Amino acid sequence: MRSELLKGLRMLDLSDEKGALCGKIFADMGADVIKVEPPSGCSSRNIPPFLEDRPGLDRGLGFLAWNAGKKSITLNLACEDGRQLLRMLAEQADFLVDSFPPDYLQSLGIGYETLAALNPGLIHATVTAFGDRGPGKNYKAADINGWASGGAMFLMGEEGKPPIQMSVPQGWLHAAAEAAVAAMIAYYARAADGLGQHIVVDMQACVAWTLMNEQAMPLLHGDYLRRSGVFSGAVGGRRKTVYRCADGFISFIIAGGPYLGSTNAVIAWMKEEGAAPDWLTREGGLKSLTPTSFMAATAADLAELERTEEAVQKFFLGKTKKELWANILKRRLFGAPVADAADIAEDPQLKARGYFVTVEHRGLDRTLTLPGAFAKLSETPVGPQGPAPGLGEHNDEIYGALLGLSAREIVELRAVGAI
Repeated sequence: MRSELLKGLRMLDLSDEKGALCGKIFADMGADVIKVEPPSGCSSRNIPPFLEDRPGLDRGLGFLAWNAGKKSITLNLACEDGRQLLRMLAEQADFLVDSFPPDYLQSLGIGYETLAALNPGLIHATVTAFGDRGPGKNYKAADINGWASGGAMFLMGEEGKPPIQMSVPQGWLHAAAEAAVAAMIAYYARAADGLGQHIVVDMQACVAWTLMNEQAMPLLHGDYLRRSGVFSGAVGGRRKTVYRCADGFISFIIAGGPYLGSTNAVIAWMKEEGAAPDWLTREGGLKSLTPTSFMAATAADLAELERTEEAVQKFFLGKTKKELWANILKRRLFGAPVADAADIAEDPQLKARGYFVTVEHRGLDRTLTLPGAFAKLSETPVGPQGPAPGLGEHNDEIYGALLGLSAREIVELRAVGAI
């Protein structure tokens, strides 16, 4: 069932992997999203991993996910015929998103000012690494550069070791998502005055926005957070937050203060199974812990907590994630299993909400399972409106039906390399 949220609105998606999520969000909400690719295909088509580990323009898993529900046309911006086609398309679009370097489209005569003169209501979002002004305007950047310059990488990794990157690139995804939000804000403004505007998204700033509690630490506590690996850098002493279990890992914390009830509950569970060491079975449990001791832990408190962590770690090694999760719910413990990809695919909560959806992909002659709606609306569905398109799959539809070009004109444009 096609979403009605943005029905009737059209977006031209000129972005590569850096901005693809913006168009994906619009496609999920029912907009007609036209992915404008060079004749050789968008660079994102060649990014691994690939379906069944077989490279191909239609087999990149990231491409299949980020471009689901879009249409694809080929268009060569390097030639004037191609640029003229873009001008014609922009006249009939509500949104345009790109991830080119600042001023690139303007240098080709198809920048925002030119397109806005043709279509004053056009909302143009540009996803950049560092914005369109200042000393970093023309810096080139990979995802890791945004993750580092935005400050997130400083906090990732083990204490005393170099910072690390999150395994799956995140910086550009944050920027593309913010581009979608900004474009909708601009659309709200357009409803009042009929005018579009140019949006410039800065990946570095988007990553910095993910660090709101870290930014406040120097003001609130006179110091800043540091890399702590599986430990928390909480005030009152460093606490272990990830434990091994029989088939993976569990997130859990032993502490006083707001965690006191959970701490005592796991000790009680260990006692029930005869797994608590003798020193931990004394009456009253961890006597040094009080409801307020989390913020004022003494050296003796912290030493006792570390001994308790060692005992809990030994206990958890004999439990599976499933068993631990059942007891977390039953005993009201402060924890959760660390889910891997297989866990997420089988997660009963995601299944109950119908998160994953199946989409028929005729080009691959198979059904794909894709992430579904990012939100559930009571009256209007949201989610993939179909599979990712084949390269140039919709050339005839867009150039013929939308722009009114004849079959002969389309053939000629292809012959001269314009599409």
